[in-house]
Amino acid sequence: MAHSQYNYRDTLDRLVRSDTRWLDIGCGHTILPEWIRGSVDFQKALLSRCELARGCDPVDDRPHVAGLTKQVFQGETLPFTDGFFNLVTANMVIEHVADPIAFAREVHRVLSKDGLFVAHTSNLYYFEYFIAHFLPSSIVSAVAQMLDGRESDDIFPTHYRMNTRSAFQRLPGFKIQSLECVTTGPKYGKIPVLNLIESGFIRLASFRGLGDLRSDWVAVLQKVDNDSISA
Repeated sequence: MAHSQYNYRDTLDRLVRSDTRWLDIGCGHTILPEWIRGSVDFQKALLSRCELARGCDPVDDRPHVAGLTKQVFQGETLPFTDGFFNLVTANMVIEHVADPIAFAREVHRVLSKDGLFVAHTSNLYYFEYFIAHFLPSSIVSAVAQMLDGRESDDIFPTHYRMNTRSAFQRLPGFKIQSLECVTTGPKYGKIPVLNLIESGFIRLASFRGLGDLRSDWVAVLQKVDNDSISA
């Protein structure tokens, strides 16, 4: 079963062009996971294809594997001028956003007229994230370390305030160009009980009318005006 990161990769491949001025928010040290075959070469090809690319991240100061120029900063205001980019992306970032309106305002501000915002993020209504939403952060962090092998300083609080179809539809200053709820293969193969639950939930979400229960979203949103978003 395919991983949603491949859906995101294909979306980037479709949208990045020679005139693209691209900002990757929460860029970390890689645009795509390095476990994807040919990931680094693909990222370098994307960056060489576009007119300009920049990244920003609140904490990750590691060199970027594909050579993306990035800034490390913490704050609500993106350190870029108004209307400078025509593509803004966020790969597994917006589930961490506490204030969707403030976040949307900044993305809207740095985008040019008709610019695109692409988000790959988890779906609040997928059983794993729905349960995690109500658990203490210490338990969520411990499970994430066990399943993903991540260090504790690479795990951030989640809020899931932009992680449903209705949340995307309500986001001010944008219209939906495409919105896919996609499946990621099972993660819990080593934990029999959770593997059984997850496999059942994946089958359930394959039925017509239940597609919005799949694990992840890949959203392409278009800026609809040049006015700032009010608080």
